[in-house]
Amino acid sequence: MTANITTFGRKAVILAVVVAIGAMFVTSFIYRMDNPNLFVKAQQPQHTPDDGHDHDGDGIPDNEGQAMGGVSNGAMSKVKEFMARVDADPNDAEALIGLGNSFLMMRAWDRALQPLLKARTLQPENTTVLKGIGIAYFNKEDFTKASESYEAILKIDDKDTLALFNLGVIYKHYFKKSDEAGTYFSRVLELEKDDQEMIKLAREELGK
Repeated sequence: MTANITTFGRKAVILAVVVAIGAMFVTSFIYRMDNPNLFVKAQQPQHTPDDGHDHDGDGIPDNEGQAMGGVSNGAMSKVKEFMARVDADPNDAEALIGLGNSFLMMRAWDRALQPLLKARTLQPENTTVLKGIGIAYFNKEDFTKASESYEAILKIDDKDTLALFNLGVIYKHYFKKSDEAGTYFSRVLELEKDDQEMIKLAREELGK
């Protein structure tokens, strides 16, 4: 049962990321999600202090950067670019979203939430932002807040099949409310015409 929950939870997050982050990150993220061994904590360099300080001046504590093992120099440069833009203009919504999504790619869920929650105050009806917030809370295992993010999406667009599907996963596997979950999965099947993977998963969840 645990393995099934993990599988469906992982697929739900993959689907959310595909929509929320964009083509630049999709292939890499899906590959990593399907190959969890890539997320094994990286070995710490022998001469890097692990004291929570930012010794290299990149704005990220050194020990946190190590926990993001496997992050490319290009990805880190984007983080620095977005951080510089946010420092220059704390209300730069585009930079906040880019920074949040970059941290999502690094699986730095708390770091991702900071800019994404700020972006939400600036663009409260931006469903991409809400999906990113949902991803972060989902992975932090705060399923109540994750569900609130997806429910907020449905108040903006009640035909968003991704939000419906992810709510179904949360209600079925984490809230243990199969009846309510079934209404979300059934709605996905009513609305979704193009995403065959989502249709297949929704049918599996409903036992069809």
